[in-house]
Amino acid sequence: MGGDEEKPSLRPPLHGYYRREAEAPRTSFALVDLKAYIADRDNYTSASCKLSDGTHIRVTFCAAPPPLVSYLCVWCPGLPPTEIDLEPTVLAVESDLLLLDFSLHGWRHVDYLVYKAYDGSGPSLQLLHLPDPCLDKNCSFSLLPHRDIAQRHQPVDGGEDDSSGFRLRRHGEEDCHYYVAVFYYDSNNESEYSFKLWVFDSEEEQWSSRLISVHCPVYHITTKVISLGKDGLLGFLDPWRGIVVSDILGRRDSHYLPLPAGLITNRVMVQPALLFRDIALVQGRLTVVDLHPPTGPDANQNFNWGVSTWSRKVTDLWEEDWRHDYNVCSPDISVDQDTENVSLLPVLKDSQGQLRPTLGRLYIAHPMLSLSDSHAVYIMAKASICDKKKALVLSIDLAEPRLQGVAEFAAERMLGAIFSYTCTQSWIPKYFNPGGGLKRSGDFHAAYLRKLKSKIDEVRSEYLESIDEEHRVYLELPIDAEDDHISGGSKGAEHDNDIMDVDL
Repeated sequence: MGGDEEKPSLRPPLHGYYRREAEAPRTSFALVDLKAYIADRDNYTSASCKLSDGTHIRVTFCAAPPPLVSYLCVWCPGLPPTEIDLEPTVLAVESDLLLLDFSLHGWRHVDYLVYKAYDGSGPSLQLLHLPDPCLDKNCSFSLLPHRDIAQRHQPVDGGEDDSSGFRLRRHGEEDCHYYVAVFYYDSNNESEYSFKLWVFDSEEEQWSSRLISVHCPVYHITTKVISLGKDGLLGFLDPWRGIVVSDILGRRDSHYLPLPAGLITNRVMVQPALLFRDIALVQGRLTVVDLHPPTGPDANQNFNWGVSTWSRKVTDLWEEDWRHDYNVCSPDISVDQDTENVSLLPVLKDSQGQLRPTLGRLYIAHPMLSLSDSHAVYIMAKASICDKKKALVLSIDLAEPRLQGVAEFAAERMLGAIFSYTCTQSWIPKYFNPGGGLKRSGDFHAAYLRKLKSKIDEVRSEYLESIDEEHRVYLELPIDAEDDHISGGSKGAEHDNDIMDVDL
């Protein structure tokens, strides 16, 4: 085959796509590909709106259990997929919200879309108009639902006032509005540590802005933004150094929270921080994972690596210091013959000369914390630096320690020499139709992974029958390529030349 049909973004995986909600396994947490696919998929997760030029667009969320990677499919009915300029990129995720950029060939601008998993009756998609002043090339985006914030209003008769004389009202669960925040370093301000924060309120349909001044012991480069789960607190993360903590509504003073002392570096790092570290809120604790070369007796062994985690409780006064939770070296991670998809691993001879699956001989990068399990981490891996098509996602239990599962990941859209920042975490799957079908809690069953490949032919046939003959050429996989496309995609819009090999 030749031409556009070979473009990886036109060939989405088959896992995670269910035409009917009753067929979909339950989940509360997912790893999400930061690059959308371009494909005509339509189901109970789909939402539509009009772009700035009037073109119709549809976004569908295909959820899969970690270590499989979930992904988005974007489609403009009536337009050939080649009219879409590159892959739409996920800029932010939080709770049931997702922010996506989009552009068509010939456009000199980018549209921004807010996808919401449940808007009272189902998923919704809204065009977001950004004010020109906040379009800084190094800006970071974040989202926050109204319902997660206690609003301050003027006191009324019978109202309960807080210490500042305002009545606090928490948005109800039925409140489907949200905030969008855009954060960047303000180079025009005389203060050395000033940042600009723009905030959009979907209820008022207005943008507002303010300066944030905090003292950073070293310079701060934001590469990820998370909600800290404390009534509107956001964490603007520099995984090499520390966190700027700020109230999205400016009701509390912003401050700087350094990482554990042993993790802080003052050097200018060439490689992106998120290929070595991740930071997330896990079960009420701000958690950091660090992927590093091993120490101790295994330090000089080829392909060995270590993974460590720290955490601290999120409170109003941040009384608790960082706690070192886990420090695991790869040779200590057990690999069982009954581990899910263990056959995807390379094999080495053991002391008896038997071939055994092993974590040795793997190049690794991009650790991702589980949002639902404080001792679980996911890590990207490749058996060869020359493999541009396939990567693996490893699921590791740090408490045991043991390998829990392995999944394939389509690596053709990675921009780095070996790896690039590709995925993030999301709670979105638990919000689809919270009144029925997928509930607000629960996990995928392990049997789903075992049955996935046997389900592919059935899903493939149904899917291809559902799309127009005109566009089928873009979406069919050649028979010899099918095995290379059963998982997600890639990020890396901000980062290139991202080589990761901890065998230093």
